[in-house]
Amino acid sequence: MTTPLSPIPRSASMATRTQPRGSSFDDAAWMGLLEDDSALLRQARPGQLDQPYGTAAWNQWDLFPAADPHRPCLVLLHGAERPEHEWKAGDWRRCSALAEGLRAHGWASALPGRGLSPAVSPTRIVRDTHKALDWLGAHGAQHGISGPVVLAGWGAGADLAALLLDHPLVKAGVGICGLYDLETAPVCATELEVIALSPVRLPVVGKPFIIAHDGGETAAAAAAWHAARQQGGGTGRMIGLPGQGTARLLDSLRAPDGALCRAVLDLVG
Repeated sequence: MTTPLSPIPRSASMATRTQPRGSSFDDAAWMGLLEDDSALLRQARPGQLDQPYGTAAWNQWDLFPAADPHRPCLVLLHGAERPEHEWKAGDWRRCSALAEGLRAHGWASALPGRGLSPAVSPTRIVRDTHKALDWLGAHGAQHGISGPVVLAGWGAGADLAALLLDHPLVKAGVGICGLYDLETAPVCATELEVIALSPVRLPVVGKPFIIAHDGGETAAAAAAWHAARQQGGGTGRMIGLPGQGTARLLDSLRAPDGALCRAVLDLVG
């Protein structure tokens, strides 16, 4: 049995992170704690940070290998703190601790940086993320990461995870509160980009993909893409927490016994 790496330091208020079901869940406060704990994680394990995969300032990987290099790796694609800011905001360095639930089960994790709209086009963002995965496939073993990769993201990161599910390095994917159609996303996209970079408009990739939503607009988008994937031969569950908010879903990924964490564990057996 693989021995997980030692626990990371946590912020003083971390003991109250998980709130009882049915209680008021403060998304902003939860995101603040995630950022604080991610800073502590980066301070505790600085050896594999800022690994360049390209020449742009944001072309960097933060790598957190497991004790066993052959254990699965969660590659996390960040979203924004608010839905209206998707594609235009967010920072991979502020959400490193989101993978701690899977790290408690012996997994590795890795987070690639990317540019933001409107300074960087959706085409460039997708191309850079593909380049990042190419780099991890070529160099991950040198950094202690050589197991199967599960690609996960929320918001814009969910759309990117869906778009890059066909990458040869990726075994399965997870999308949290994605829209899967650039026509409805808050991003500056050309008509061609809407056609070429909207997962719901593209051929289905048969690899497993978990679709999670929090109700409202993301529920409709999740249902539409889940139906399209089923019709096209795709596999994977749809998980909903209506009315709970994105942070509640992310919390279920971060908690070692959370519903999303358990679902991701099931993806690789």
